[in-house]
Amino acid sequence: MTGQSFYFVRTSWNEARTTLSCDYKIVTDEDEFQLTETLEFPAKIPENSASKRIVKALHLALGISYYKAFVPPAVVHPYKMDVAEAAFWNTVYKKGLAEFLYKNNLSASLLAEFKEQDGVDLGEVDISELKNTALLGLGGGKDSIVAGELLKELEIKPTGYVLATGEILGQTKQVADIMNVELLPVKRGLDLKIIEINKLDGTFNGHIPISLVFALAGCMLAVTQQSKYVIVANEASSSIPQVNWEGLDVNHQWSKSLEFERLFQEYVSTQINPNLNYFSAIRPLTSLGVAQLFTNYPEYFESFTSDNSVFRIKQGERDHPRWSVDSPKSLSSYILLAPFMSGADLDRTFGRNFLDDANLEELFISLLGRSNTPILDCVGTPNELLYSLQELHKQNRFTSSALMEKAINEGLVGNDKSTVEGVELEDKHAFPGEIQTKLLAKIKEKLHDI
Repeated sequence: MTGQSFYFVRTSWNEARTTLSCDYKIVTDEDEFQLTETLEFPAKIPENSASKRIVKALHLALGISYYKAFVPPAVVHPYKMDVAEAAFWNTVYKKGLAEFLYKNNLSASLLAEFKEQDGVDLGEVDISELKNTALLGLGGGKDSIVAGELLKELEIKPTGYVLATGEILGQTKQVADIMNVELLPVKRGLDLKIIEINKLDGTFNGHIPISLVFALAGCMLAVTQQSKYVIVANEASSSIPQVNWEGLDVNHQWSKSLEFERLFQEYVSTQINPNLNYFSAIRPLTSLGVAQLFTNYPEYFESFTSDNSVFRIKQGERDHPRWSVDSPKSLSSYILLAPFMSGADLDRTFGRNFLDDANLEELFISLLGRSNTPILDCVGTPNELLYSLQELHKQNRFTSSALMEKAINEGLVGNDKSTVEGVELEDKHAFPGEIQTKLLAKIKEKLHDI
C-alpha cells in the first residue's frame, strides 16, 4: 500500500470550547483513512486571532503522527500560507522527522512540501499586550524542576502545565505539588486507529517532534491566561545530533534544540503574537550542570523521574514506580547524578545501583559512544557521562561495580585520565532581554555556590 496524499481536513471545538478536534484523511492507492486527534484544555479557550492561529499550527503539528504512516508525496490543507510560513513547516517536518527517516531508511526527498498558497485567512496577527506571568512546562524530571526553582528564586512563580496522554500525569503532579505551583493538564487523545493502520504493509512508524506540540499547547494556555511567557526546560546538550543520515543531522531532541527554539520564537512573533515569549530557562546548562543544580533540591529525590515508560506501563508490572532497569534514560540519569549525590540519596532515589548491573553492559557501552548504534533518546552525551564516571573514580566510589570495572578495564576512566567535559555554561541561549541578565546571573550564582 502506497501513500498518495495527506489532507488536513478541518478543526472544530466542542460547545464549551475546551476540546479541540483535528481531522485528517490519508489517501493511498488502495484505501482511505479518516482520523481525528483531540486536545482537551483545562479551561475555555477564547475565540480571538491568537487562538485561531494556534489552532492552525496545532492542526499542522498534530498531523505529523498520521502523515508519517505512509509518507505521501502531497499534503493538502485549507490555510493561507506565505513563503516564510511554508519554510517553517518544511523545516519542522524534515528536521523533526530526521530520526524517523533514519530508522526507516527513508530519504528526506520523499517528504511532501508545504508551499505558498491562498486559503483560509485568519486575519491580522494579535498584538495585544500580555501580563507579566508565565506558564512552565513540567514533565516530572530534573530539568523542569531546576527551571522552576530558578524562576521562583527570581520571584517569577509560574503556572505549570503538562501534555498528558489521557489521565496519565506520571510524576508531574507530585513535582508540581512539591514546587507549590498549579498544574494545568492538556490531555492529548491520539486516534487509536493509527495503531491498526501501522500494522498494514507499506506503513512506517517512529519518533515525532512532540516538543513542538508541547510548545503550542503552552502558547494556547498563555493566550487564554494572557501570560507573557511560555517557559520550557531544554538544556544545551539537546542541541547535539547523534548521527548524520544522507547529509541530514539526526537529533532525537531536535524540537528541544536551540535551533528549534529560535525558529519557533520567530514563528510565534510573526504568526501568533509578538509580545508572547517562548524560551528555555536552562539553555546554557549542560546535562551535568542540570544534574549538579538538581542536587540542591533533595525534596524532589523520591518524586522525580526521567523515565518515559512511567507514562505507558502499568504500575503493578514495574520493578520500581519511577525507573526501568533497561531504560537508557534511567541509566544515564544515575550516572549523571552519582558524583553529586551520596550513596544513601542514590539508593532512595533510584532504589538500586545501576552501575552494578552487568546485564546493562551493552547499553552502558552504547551510552558512552563506543558502539556502532547511537542512543536516540534524551540522555547525557558520551563526554558528559565519561566525565561523571571519571569524577566517581576520583572519589574512589563504585570501583567494584560491574559497569565501573568495565569502564576502567576498557581504559575509559582512570587516574591518568584528564578531565573531559565538565560543568560549564554554554554561551548560547535565547532568553528574552528583560529576563536575560537576571537569569544568567542566578544560574552562575547557583553553580558557584555548589
